[in-house]
Amino acid sequence: MTLQTIKKNTVKVLEASGSPSASLDTDCLLQFFLKKDKTFILTHHDLELSETQISDFNALVQKRKTGFPIAYITGVKEFFGYDFFVTPDVLIPKPDTEILVEDAVNEIMEFYNAKINLKDNISSNGYLNNKDIADNFRVIKIADICSGSGCIGLSVLKSLEEKITDKNIFDLTMTDLSDKALEVTKKNAESLFEKDFSKIKFLNGDLLCGQSGFDFILSNPPYVPHEMTEDLLRDGRSEPRLALDGDKDCGKYCGEEQKRDERNSTCKNNFDLKEVPFNTNDGLAIIRRLIPLAYDALNDGGSFLMECGEYQTRKVKLLFEDAGFSDVKILCDLSGQERVVKGCKG
Repeated sequence: MTLQTIKKNTVKVLEASGSPSASLDTDCLLQFFLKKDKTFILTHHDLELSETQISDFNALVQKRKTGFPIAYITGVKEFFGYDFFVTPDVLIPKPDTEILVEDAVNEIMEFYNAKINLKDNISSNGYLNNKDIADNFRVIKIADICSGSGCIGLSVLKSLEEKITDKNIFDLTMTDLSDKALEVTKKNAESLFEKDFSKIKFLNGDLLCGQSGFDFILSNPPYVPHEMTEDLLRDGRSEPRLALDGDKDCGKYCGEEQKRDERNSTCKNNFDLKEVPFNTNDGLAIIRRLIPLAYDALNDGGSFLMECGEYQTRKVKLLFEDAGFSDVKILCDLSGQERVVKGCKG
């Protein structure tokens, strides 16, 4: 059977299964299976595949028919111009998240340039005091909380290092509750930074893992309401429930079942969040814990940037303000949906 015939048949099969991108899916599967690029697929219509090859390829098609994502089949997803290894242990990086990375890179570069300018000023004037030294001659500490594939923190660090010559000015901490997800993070760090992990710390545990002293905290935490999570997972996408369900009971993670309800039962603002119970089914249970933790873990002048659902941004903005953040803003993703909330400490 020729490549052209296989392609036509596969598109029909995937269309019948309800795939909205059957032609693109087919091309991606063929490129992965044959280990060839898009140009090869387009210019070799008459290539004959063996019966064994056809059988093996059809096995991939059957996976895709169930809703299993292309990225999990191929093991790779492009994000912010970089290729990331992915498995069903992590969320597949999505273009919506790129706005968080882009804004973080811009903010950190502004922070870096301000430090450099002040350092030059200090050096030229020959005047140094302890505060100047402490504030302007140390590394810039960044954290990526709930790192998953590592696409946020690693993309930010890689982009920053492409813009400056001093590679030792940044320190990155990656945390994830899932040890399997953290292994994926490490594998992507190895790929992007060629085994130079001296600037990257990997921590397996709950949220900030008790760490503090950061200049920037970035996060795409679980924020999907529980019922919506169930609906999403019915389509066979196989993304990890742990990384999606924002209503997941955090008590078993932090080992404080009794204190949990007291800690999360009320909210200080006088909007519709007042006296919100822990199990609200709005996807914000984990976020309600994370925001004040992030505030406490930031240095003065630091920033927290967090992705959430477009249906939650106004509530999350209030939670930021409640925790003490100033200059709280909402950023829209590439499709114009409200996607990221950010705030400053101090």
